[in-house]
Formats: sequence, structure tokens, C-alpha cells
Amino acid sequence: MRILAGCLFLATAQPGDFEEMHRLIKPGPGESRWMEIEWHPSVWEARRKAAAEGKPIFILAGSGGAPPAGC
Repeated sequence: MRILAGCLFLATAQPGDFEEMHRLIKPGPGESRWMEIEWHPSVWEARRKAAAEGKPIFILAGSGGAPPAGC
């Protein structure tokens, strides 16, 4: 139903309405906690920083978008 409401909104939107729509769909505080994680695309850099801070690392890997097998 939300998608349909969004489509109807876009079909009838007036200038200035998009700011209101953005406010309504923007994640609130605490809703996108994964964005607060300091992700490192380099495993070497992540390992170096984790060792310096005495923290573990979490490695997320995939195979072209499909769930990784055997992990």
C-alpha cells in the first residue's frame, strides 16, 4: 500500500511536495544502525585497525549477490 501511495503522490505532486515526501520516508534515528558502522573495503586496513584497537572484525562476503555457500 505504501508503494501505491507513493506513486499516487508522485503523480499529483506539486513543487515543494518532494521535501515533505523525503521527510516522511527518511530513516529516523536508530533505524539504519548499519550505516553507523565504520566499514572498510580493504581487509588489510580493517585488520590493522582492529589489531591496534584490540577489537574483532566482521567479514561479510557474497558471490555476485547470491548468499555465500558453506559459510
